[in-house]
Amino acid sequence: MSITLFEHNLKAYEAAHAMLSDTGKAAIIHPTGTGKSFIAFYLCEKYPEHSVCWLSPSDYIFKTQKENWVSAGGSENRNIRFYTYAKLMLMTKSELEEIKPNHIVLDEFHRCGAEMWGQGVQRLLDLYPNVPKLGLSATNIRYLD
Repeated sequence: MSITLFEHNLKAYEAAHAMLSDTGKAAIIHPTGTGKSFIAFYLCEKYPEHSVCWLSPSDYIFKTQKENWVSAGGSENRNIRFYTYAKLMLMTKSELEEIKPNHIVLDEFHRCGAEMWGQGVQRLLDLYPNVPKLGLSATNIRYLD
């Protein structure tokens, strides 16, 4: 590993990793700025041979997360394929089939319940039901709760 996670993030990573192994699903709900994306990048770095589909509301969010990771000493994660929720909902089935992820990261996963974005997410999840999914959010309130 190229960086060491802070103690609170390492605990969250270990708990999420155990849940991913046991159930294939995990969620990390921590306040903004506490390093949720670092936990997911750490997962990507731990499994460099795995393809990771990382979903986020915008290109800007992913770009700044990646810059923060690299500036903290993290390595460039070449195994991540990044998609916005908006792009995902416009992709054809054959485009979705090309993703072939080993892990799916749902950044700001509380937004996955949005009417249009949620349809794209559901199509991806239906296509890859056995792929481990890691959700990241700063809120425990889902879309329209």
